[in-house]
Amino acid sequence: MAEVLGVVASGIAVAQAAQTMGQAVLSLTQLWKQVKDAPETIQHTLDELEMAGELVAEIEAELQSSLSALPNDRDSLTSLQCLAIQRCRQVHESLRELVDDLATDIASSRRRKRVIAKTKVVLKKDILVTYEKRLQKALFFLNSALHLNLV
Repeated sequence: MAEVLGVVASGIAVAQAAQTMGQAVLSLTQLWKQVKDAPETIQHTLDELEMAGELVAEIEAELQSSLSALPNDRDSLTSLQCLAIQRCRQVHESLRELVDDLATDIASSRRRKRVIAKTKVVLKKDILVTYEKRLQKALFFLNSALHLNLV
């Protein structure tokens, strides 16, 4: 009877080990897919950054031109509008530096360095998401400040 229990216990242990190994392989496969997609992710983020930078500059120019066209005494942006524009620029610059750093490493001519850089992108994904959320919030506040100007 003890031998039967030993065989069953061994079978269960082997099944658990196989399940654990399967989960590890699945996790590594997902990680590798993310590493391979890293250059595309960085390029997408760079494109969004370019558009956000142009958007902030255009909004600032539009605010300045609309203020100069008004007949009243207002000839400059409000402190809230200036603060919103400044915050957008700060967050934009921070995210740009991080993404440019990662993009430079990914573009390296050495294969090993590229793989390490792609892995860094995956590992820093949370940081990238945090900076992107900050930029979205800053753009939201800028949009709110713009609407205050229209009121």
